[in-house]
Amino acid sequence: MDKVANNIENKAKNSTILIVDDHPIDLKLVITVLESYNFKVLVSVDGENCLKQAIESSPDIILLDVLMPIIDGFEICKRLKATPETTDIPVIFMTALSDIEDKITGFELGAVDYVTKPIIIDEVLARVKVHIQLRQLTEKLKNKNLLLLEEITQRRAAEAKLKETLRQLQTAQKQIIAKEKLAYLGTLTSGIAHELCNPLNFIQNFAQLSTDLVEDLMEELALESNKMEAEKFEEFQEIVNDIKHNSDSIYQHGKRAEKIIKGMVRHAQIDNNNLQYSDIHKMLNESLQLACQSLWAKQNVPMKIKTNYDESISKINLSFSDIFQAFMNIIDNSCYALKTKLEQQTAANQDFNPTLSVETYNLGEKVEIHIYDNGIGISSKIKDKIFDPFFTTKPPGEGVGLGLSLVHQIIVGQHHGSIKVETQGGKYAEFIIEIPMTNSTNFLPEQH
Repeated sequence: MDKVANNIENKAKNSTILIVDDHPIDLKLVITVLESYNFKVLVSVDGENCLKQAIESSPDIILLDVLMPIIDGFEICKRLKATPETTDIPVIFMTALSDIEDKITGFELGAVDYVTKPIIIDEVLARVKVHIQLRQLTEKLKNKNLLLLEEITQRRAAEAKLKETLRQLQTAQKQIIAKEKLAYLGTLTSGIAHELCNPLNFIQNFAQLSTDLVEDLMEELALESNKMEAEKFEEFQEIVNDIKHNSDSIYQHGKRAEKIIKGMVRHAQIDNNNLQYSDIHKMLNESLQLACQSLWAKQNVPMKIKTNYDESISKINLSFSDIFQAFMNIIDNSCYALKTKLEQQTAANQDFNPTLSVETYNLGEKVEIHIYDNGIGISSKIKDKIFDPFFTTKPPGEGVGLGLSLVHQIIVGQHHGSIKVETQGGKYAEFIIEIPMTNSTNFLPEQH
């Protein structure tokens, strides 16, 4: 016994044993020995008191007699294992029963071991030692698992924070790149606009003057036609027509160059100094009206327009003129896509119902705008290029490739928002815009 006792002496400190037996006098020697080795011993003489003590004291182990009055040991064990506060406490049955079925029943109810009566002290000490060590190891493992779980949770939180920081960094990088592009374009534009405007005006004016002179010449040739040989007259007339055609082409290309320069100047003039609280739904309606009415008037395109606005959106702090221009550019592109597809479907004798829809959503700190059309869509090959300056899919003379680049600069660079496009070539295109409700800069009184 001394050998066993020496092995558990250090482990016994602060360990509590609850002994449940209706004849504790019979176990007086066991109790005395356990207390002599620093175990704290509690005694219960019935099942109800056992459950109460187990909950209040949370002993490290319970020695439970099987043959108890009113509630037998099996039922007590069942209740202990069914109670959250006591379910993990090891239970060792004390029994004089030798029936194997009773032992199996005890194990099935959750007991960890058996000792037989009359009690043998060495056996009790050895079994108590083993199961207290097992419980301590289990508790350590449980605590380590909790620490590991906490560490995993912290790492996941750190990873999520890192991802968010990376996303913010990427957004900041995009904004820096956009600003650098704008700064470069501004420097380039200031020189180009100054150097090209005067000679460009000169070219346009003289091209127009040449056209007027050619028309005068053709009138004079008509008057002299009866004095000239027919073949000679036709030759002169052909030359004059070529000169007129060349003059008209020079004038038209001059106008296109002027449009490019004005677009570049507009691109370079965006700033954050003119923000005001504005009604974004009013801006969208006005943009739809201007862009679509122009298309109806010139092309007679039958278009269905749908709007679905989130009325919980209040006025937003933004640059009214610039955001209005961004909406106009996107909607104008949508109208062009619808017109083009209508022409294609008409030529192929196929039905087509041009549809343009605009929706808004309140995201709390941001407002989300969806502009959708069922036009020609955008090819996946060029989808990533549509916001690049001077990139256009329109025929020469119909676009200079600054419209969506300007939109990107206004939404992302100026208002710290985002813009993306979801599309399928030949079927649809949807621009999804997010704009912060409030921009961190000075603002003017609200726009009415």
